[in-house]
Amino acid sequence: MERNLLINTYPQSKLVIEQSLGISLLTNIQLVDYFLNSSANQIESIQYLSDLLPKEVKENLHILRTVFAHGVILRDFYISNVNDINQDCEGFIGWWEALQEEEVVDLMIYGIQEAIHYYNQYIPKIESVEKTLQEVTLTNEHLRNVSNRRKALKAVLLSWSIENVEEVLPFYDDIGEVKERILNLIHEFWEAGFKDIWQLQKNKLDGWQSKTTSLLHKSYGTNVEGIYAITGLYPDTNDIEKINRAHLITFIPVPNMGRLMTYFQFENQMFLMFEPSVDEHYEDQTVIQNEDVFTTFEGLGDATRLQIISLLAKQKEMYAQQIITELGLKQSTVSRHLNQLHQANLVLIRQVGNTKYYSMNQAEIRRVMQVLEDMLK
Repeated sequence: MERNLLINTYPQSKLVIEQSLGISLLTNIQLVDYFLNSSANQIESIQYLSDLLPKEVKENLHILRTVFAHGVILRDFYISNVNDINQDCEGFIGWWEALQEEEVVDLMIYGIQEAIHYYNQYIPKIESVEKTLQEVTLTNEHLRNVSNRRKALKAVLLSWSIENVEEVLPFYDDIGEVKERILNLIHEFWEAGFKDIWQLQKNKLDGWQSKTTSLLHKSYGTNVEGIYAITGLYPDTNDIEKINRAHLITFIPVPNMGRLMTYFQFENQMFLMFEPSVDEHYEDQTVIQNEDVFTTFEGLGDATRLQIISLLAKQKEMYAQQIITELGLKQSTVSRHLNQLHQANLVLIRQVGNTKYYSMNQAEIRRVMQVLEDMLK
């Protein structure tokens, strides 16, 4: 008789909350596309938002929805490449405006690869798609070739059952036009409806975040238990193992999601989008939950640690030796203070091999600022 005496274990994960206008907007684009093209998951607030959008915005979304998967590819590409997900609208749109042609090609390649992966995993085989894919190589390098990329795009459009494929393909040949359409979609989506929704919900989300932060520091048996405690939602059973393996989970509250939840995994970090259950009194909340900020204030209460925070604010991300060199301090001193900052949730750690990269936890700094502002009210 064979006996298996080995059991699976999960990493000790870190949980953080980060608000993101950009991720919220792009997720709402996804929800609107679902609303316009499917009878499932009809959310009243999304119907309201859809009704606000002019015809031109919906036409742009209709053109982009295939290669960019309802807008999901735009959101995930943004998460993977931006330094700070907590940009204001000007910074968010400016990030997209600054994309170079090569980066837009990278975005299209990412969309193609994800679309074909989805087709292979979930869609019954389509003869025309299979025939086209025989002529395609899906590596990044080969998809930079215009002819190969065009064939891959054709396969993607066929997998979506697009009827006028040959009429649509020339649009994706013009990289500048693709970028312009994306920019118009994002800008008009913001101006036509999401701007008012975000401004209306922002204070409520701030109140929810302030009240919920203490839950981040509790000990949970698995990541799924932590997710349920913070969101009140339980992930699909197909995703539980992947979620429990994540080293860092960033909770991103997004308006208009109802009881839906979605996530994106980038390296060992998982970004989880959901709509928190927000009480109306959060909007005018003035009572501060002090017990969950004591550690954070203690972390800031040292000149050396403030120097490190200031340095990380300028450099975005550094490893320990860079900080030692910049500040002229002993290794043991810097290591001790970095550990205290990490314990206080003021810095985040990204590990690559044996090297740890440190960055400022902007969400926690903003929370401290909010607490201080509330004290002045």
